[in-house]
Amino acid sequence: MAGMTVIPFPTTPECMDRRIIVTGCDSAYFVLVVELIASVRAHMATPIAVIDCGMTAQQVASLHQQGIRVLAPYIPDYTPQHILRRRPSLGINICKLWLDRMLPDCDLILWLDADTWVQDGMAIERLFAAANSGTLAIVPEIGAKRADLLGVRWICPGWMQIRSFLYKNATRARLSFAIRRRIGAKPLLNAGVFCLHRKATIWPVLRRWQEMILPRRNTAFTQDQLCMALAVYIDGLPVTFLDNSHNYLGPWLLDETTGQLANLFFPHPPVGIVHMASQKAMRAALENTMSVPTVQGGQATVNLRYGAMRLRRAAATAP
Repeated sequence: MAGMTVIPFPTTPECMDRRIIVTGCDSAYFVLVVELIASVRAHMATPIAVIDCGMTAQQVASLHQQGIRVLAPYIPDYTPQHILRRRPSLGINICKLWLDRMLPDCDLILWLDADTWVQDGMAIERLFAAANSGTLAIVPEIGAKRADLLGVRWICPGWMQIRSFLYKNATRARLSFAIRRRIGAKPLLNAGVFCLHRKATIWPVLRRWQEMILPRRNTAFTQDQLCMALAVYIDGLPVTFLDNSHNYLGPWLLDETTGQLANLFFPHPPVGIVHMASQKAMRAALENTMSVPTVQGGQATVNLRYGAMRLRRAAATAP
């Protein structure tokens, strides 16, 4: 694209099985990444990479000792620098749309936010399988998470204002009303979990939208989700939707017999990938808990983090 300078990426060690799981963090989120890695390793030996946006030298060294690849963030030249001065970790959101360039030796790239963890390894396999043909494998925010498909504000009988995530963010990016109208009632594509083939045709389209949106929105937060929605809903790039178990944001339900988090929908199968978005207190400390209903009809006090749920499951399945 004219006006865009692409800096050559450094060579990286070969990705032996051509699949990789990628996340990113700063020093504050490092403990969550450690738990995410442990949750993946409990199911598979797929290579893992972490984008370093503020980890300490000791934290980086500990990842290297576990065989984890640590990547420097790639920040394109159209990024307003004041965005990252205020909050350097937002570089992770920008990097998501450059993973094919950052990992040229890997074919299938699965992104997991630092505040996710894997409860069922088959969710990972299904994401890889869905993306293998070059389609964007992602979970739309519909279903159990919310009763209403989109937010509205009633003005008077017969008149309402759309207040969906996509409509508001497209407005802040100063996109045309024609675009806002086309995406305003569409479900958000949650960029906390997605999978793409390195040769998928959507990558350059995502970056074209990013180059337009990032300077206009004046923030990197959630621009990745807006770019994905525009590439799918406006440009018509191929997408494969997976059910909410592959990026589960709640409502939370516990199966007391297994000690696992269960899907709200009957027959309440185990959640595949837990996403602790909006759970700031629990992310910060294992002792912070919440009360959730159980499949058996009771109530339980839980912390949603992998460290806490692993202990609960061990207790539930102990002889």
